[in-house]
Amino acid sequence: IKGVLNTVLEIDGSESKKPAFLIYCLDSNAYPTDSRFKGYGWFTADQIEWYRKTSEKYTRKNDDVPLPALAFFHIPLPEYGEAFDNKKNKRIGKRNENECSPALNSGMFAAMLTAGDVMGVFVGHDHDNDYVVNAYGIALGYGRFTGGKTTYTNMENGARVIELTEGSKTFYTYVRLRS
Repeated sequence: IKGVLNTVLEIDGSESKKPAFLIYCLDSNAYPTDSRFKGYGWFTADQIEWYRKTSEKYTRKNDDVPLPALAFFHIPLPEYGEAFDNKKNKRIGKRNENECSPALNSGMFAAMLTAGDVMGVFVGHDHDNDYVVNAYGIALGYGRFTGGKTTYTNMENGARVIELTEGSKTFYTYVRLRS
């Protein structure tokens, strides 16, 4: 499939060798391969199909119950901006710049929503955002700028911490500042 890295990591339960959580690590692709589009890349059809099949496999192995999962990649989905702009959605954190999402929505969010396993998606890319917003039961969040020098950022370095809750499709997250 397209992409440098598309993989799923299993996190075993504390009392068993059976997976209790999944972590999807996906390549959101840097730039479009189609010259009709400017801006940033999007998930390809084969990546979305890989995610669907992988999610279905783990759901079947778990007595047809989706395993709680998180997804990590670099470029935010188009749903990030839409969710943040919807005043009905709960938002925590700061939005100091517009989302730099792909011009084409290829359907990865819809695939995750339909599969029912992903409870949170976390991205980077936009250094001046660190918010989390709920979109149809999926948390869409940013990490926190953690590096040294960059072309821009108005935020203090830090990191997003995520604590999973075993036996539940829930997690807790917060930003820890460097200082």
